[in-house]
Amino acid sequence: MMPTRIAGIPCLVDVTSYTPADPGSFFEPPSGPEIEYEVYDRRGYKAGWLLAKLTDADDDAILEQYEASLREIRSQARIDAYIDSLEARAWT
Repeated sequence: MMPTRIAGIPCLVDVTSYTPADPGSFFEPPSGPEIEYEVYDRRGYKAGWLLAKLTDADDDAILEQYEASLREIRSQARIDAYIDSLEARAWT
């Protein structure tokens, strides 16, 4: 679960579905990224009452935070793969 804030209130978000942006093609228009998530309080209990306070700005911030975490994971995976390749070369 990802810690975040909705209406300034600290909470946790569990992303259940994410579709990255699609640049489209000649036949299909571009589409933005889509995200679906469940909201929990800091103790891990579902917090449906926070959804009533959710604004478009909060939703955009959650999407940006999730995409930033995905970029970080991909960057770390590239670094790990590079280190593994260096170690493999060192052993040969």
